[in-house]
Amino acid sequence: MVHALLAALAIAAPNITAKLDGFSQPCGSAVAGKYLYVDSYGSGVLHRVDPATNRVVRSRKVASSPCGLVAGAGSLWIEDYAQNAILRVDPATMKLKKRIFVGKKPWDVAFGYGSVWASNAQSFSISRISARKQKVVKTISLDGSPTCIRAGAGYVWAGIQNADFIYRIDPRTNAALKITIGHGSELCVDPHPDGVWVSDDVAGTVTHIDLAGKVVATIEAGKGPADGTRGPDGLEWIPNIGDGTITRIDPATDAVVDTIHVVTGPFVARTAFGSVWVGDFKGTQLWRVTP
Repeated sequence: MVHALLAALAIAAPNITAKLDGFSQPCGSAVAGKYLYVDSYGSGVLHRVDPATNRVVRSRKVASSPCGLVAGAGSLWIEDYAQNAILRVDPATMKLKKRIFVGKKPWDVAFGYGSVWASNAQSFSISRISARKQKVVKTISLDGSPTCIRAGAGYVWAGIQNADFIYRIDPRTNAALKITIGHGSELCVDPHPDGVWVSDDVAGTVTHIDLAGKVVATIEAGKGPADGTRGPDGLEWIPNIGDGTITRIDPATDAVVDTIHVVTGPFVARTAFGSVWVGDFKGTQLWRVTP
């Protein structure tokens, strides 16, 4: 206990490096080349951010209501919730190259193992898209409504809304394993070799599980913990959309290091260019936070 407390005290509080305006419910973000790309759920616009100047250098309308965003195989892949599609966008031109229809209301998108993965919230399924063929090659049925989806640590992981379980999908076989966490709404997942951090937006907790699905620890977070990231400082950063904070957790000890106040509605946090970037899903700003 003393060791954990001393370790927490030794970690400096992060700095607000920049506050960028001009977004409309900024949501997902991804790195392609020397830029960060951020989509606005409220306006359907994709923004290119230059991290060298902390300025938006280009914006282009790409979808009706995009949120999930990931880079892979030379493209940006954007979830369009309203149009039931995953969009392939050329990062150089920011133009739409392919619209791939999936299930109903895709919540999020991930890239890994040669594929793009879409979580279809109202179809209770995952669509696996071949990045090379640019079409759905497998639909994986689930027992619940999938939300945040991430690829990492050898598997694809999907959070489930209003349920006490998540799914671990084996990309070699497409087999989906249900992992019971024990709370009421396992919304988001963040996988790493040292485990998976599962955010429960109803219970206000983050559960650390190992890769086999065993619960290691359950940690009290803020109100409405959502889509987290492993920060450049090695800590787990969990945005709490309900109270405008980020909870930082030491993954080695599962201890809360601190809780920092950021934007009004932090929903998605991503690590890029030595910082954590978090948008205000209730507003118009994107913040760059540097440990």
